[in-house]
Amino acid sequence: MIINTKKYIEEFLKIKTKDSEIIPFKLNKPQLKLYDLLKRQSEAGKPQRVIILKARQMGFSTLTEAILFKRTATKANVNSGIIAHKDDATTNLFNMSKLFLEELPEQLKPKTKASNAKEIIFDDRDGNGLRSKVKCMTAGGDGIGRSDTFQNLHLSEVSSWTHAKEILDGLLQAVPNKPNTLIIIESTAKGYDYFKELWDKACDGENDFEPLFCAWWELDEYRLPCGELELTEEEQELKALYNLDNEQIAWRRWCIRNNCGNDVNTFKQEYPSCPEEAFLASGECIFDKDIIVSQIGFHIFF
Repeated sequence: MIINTKKYIEEFLKIKTKDSEIIPFKLNKPQLKLYDLLKRQSEAGKPQRVIILKARQMGFSTLTEAILFKRTATKANVNSGIIAHKDDATTNLFNMSKLFLEELPEQLKPKTKASNAKEIIFDDRDGNGLRSKVKCMTAGGDGIGRSDTFQNLHLSEVSSWTHAKEILDGLLQAVPNKPNTLIIIESTAKGYDYFKELWDKACDGENDFEPLFCAWWELDEYRLPCGELELTEEEQELKALYNLDNEQIAWRRWCIRNNCGNDVNTFKQEYPSCPEEAFLASGECIFDKDIIVSQIGFHIFF
């Protein structure tokens, strides 16, 4: 029986919330945006290739892990790889897959040969299981991924990878250019680096990755109750430019004050409103960044 991926995720997989509760996985708006993009690519018979420029805590990594898990735990002979920029981030991503498996209904659990800090193998000792696996790696290891063949890859926080181009050149060769394969590259911006180069090429149609950006205000939970709010000139411009409401402006104020050291540029880096703002806020620039972004934003949205 073939189970629709979204149905499988929302009916059978569970996640841990920020409050450490284990709850069913329900896709939010940014996650649905990614899911719909991947669905279009699949229905067109294309290899699924996406590069994501993200704000913090959108849930793209969680959805990517869920998709990889479903594709690996329900099909035979599938290899999926998870690569992050440092060991603890890699472990956090891999723990999502372990939780998916632990909380999966018993009738849907595949045979498991191994489940440890590095991989889950869906098989048994006699080779009568799926013979599929999820493998966890950290960017920077010698020859990472070069001896493997993968059908699915999740490449996380690529802007923080050392020698990103060299590592990606090896990893991307490990995935066949076939319709049933998936590569998701995602990162927050860290200035003008190799991730920025890949992003620009995707935007210009110079590679097969489809670019996806979600602004901070696309996530419904980024808002706070507020009464009458006296807006600054900048806030008035933001509200008009992106059709924001006062509750979103109130959350932005709270986040700048409490999560960003009262530094608006840190907020723009971590929670950008447009791709150009993300890269400018996180990179070195001799010109006035605010003026550049305001001019770019004007041309993009009007």
